[in-house]
Amino acid sequence: MLRFLRANLWFIVVAAALVAVSLLLLDPAPPRELTLATGQANGAYHAFAQRLADTLTKQGVTLHLRTTQGSAENLRLLADESSDVTIALVQTGLPAPEGTELHALGSLFYEPFWVFTRTSLTLETLRDLRGRRVAVGAEGGGTLPVALSVLEANGLVGAGVVETLRLGGAEAAEALRSGRVDAACFVGAPGGELIRGLLHDPALRFHGLRRERAYQATFPNLATLTVGEGQLDLAANIPADDRALLAATVSFVVNEHFHPGLTPAILEAAGALLHDGAALERPGEFPAARPTDYPLLAEAAHYHKHGPPFLMRYLPFWAATIAFRVFILLVPLLALLIPLFRLAPPLYQWRTRRRIFRWYSHLREVDQHLAAGAGADMISRDLERLNQLQDEILKVKVPHSYADELYDLHLHIEWVIRRLERARAAAK
Repeated sequence: MLRFLRANLWFIVVAAALVAVSLLLLDPAPPRELTLATGQANGAYHAFAQRLADTLTKQGVTLHLRTTQGSAENLRLLADESSDVTIALVQTGLPAPEGTELHALGSLFYEPFWVFTRTSLTLETLRDLRGRRVAVGAEGGGTLPVALSVLEANGLVGAGVVETLRLGGAEAAEALRSGRVDAACFVGAPGGELIRGLLHDPALRFHGLRRERAYQATFPNLATLTVGEGQLDLAANIPADDRALLAATVSFVVNEHFHPGLTPAILEAAGALLHDGAALERPGEFPAARPTDYPLLAEAAHYHKHGPPFLMRYLPFWAATIAFRVFILLVPLLALLIPLFRLAPPLYQWRTRRRIFRWYSHLREVDQHLAAGAGADMISRDLERLNQLQDEILKVKVPHSYADELYDLHLHIEWVIRRLERARAAAK
């Protein structure tokens, strides 16, 4: 075996070279860490992201969370080349920073647009906010652009129409409770700490939209939801009647630095968390391929259509990743190596026989000398040469299967030596 390996060392070198080239051409393995931009620490984004991070940890992926003011800041972080954020939670309805190529992995849950007022103020439509003070969200959050768009669509943006204050989150809620503003706009899931507190505050109420079809036509990237009586809290009967809400959907959005190999792990983890649905989402409704403001990443589109990769159905993410990479590496490698491996035995046979047959060239040369009537000096040199050849052959090691050819060589050398000896005797 050792002799066979030495004789076919070229095969090992070729195999090693093919492995090296395959590894260079194969995409690098997905990273084990990535950073997700969430939202405010007390918001639904961050709460969902914390649960997602715990789920991904079991798959060997560490998810670092970056708290932000909201979707608008998340988009800026995705566009910032100096940022380590590669994935973010972003609501629909917000434009991407100019010159930035972003993709979506899918939508996750609804995030309604809320207009809260004190119970003493009843709104028939949003146009009743004319002359009022309205908190429209903080800079960097997702509420501000949606609130301004909705107010503008209702003719409420302009000098002396409504007084807009750039307040968001807990600050806007406190301003509403204290009377500094008459209404406050929020975009957030009902399960978030902030929205949940506002919904259960007996001094506050949220406005239900009328003219749903008009809003659908004006804001095609937003959805309209009907929230039934008691749907948000059956025991507290919140809301007290059916109400329509304008709603964004929250999506995973990624930049060009996101490794697509992490897509199935993230969507599988999200699906496990969202499987049972929530107050506004049906069981199994999310994650979904639509609606999103950005084109789906190819791996995400494949996941939504076909589900997780075959190996991930039976193996943990990292084990499936390794197995898949080995498979991708071995298939083309075997396709190249099998034909080469089939060449190894005949090549080994040729090289072994070549070591034997090359000595026959000496015998042929001596034969030619005899045929040409070699003199005594030439015959003596040929005899000496063949005797040395015999000694050299005795030291040669060949496989037992080729011993007969080696001994045939010995017999032929002996036969030629006897001819030379007779020719030398005749020359004397």
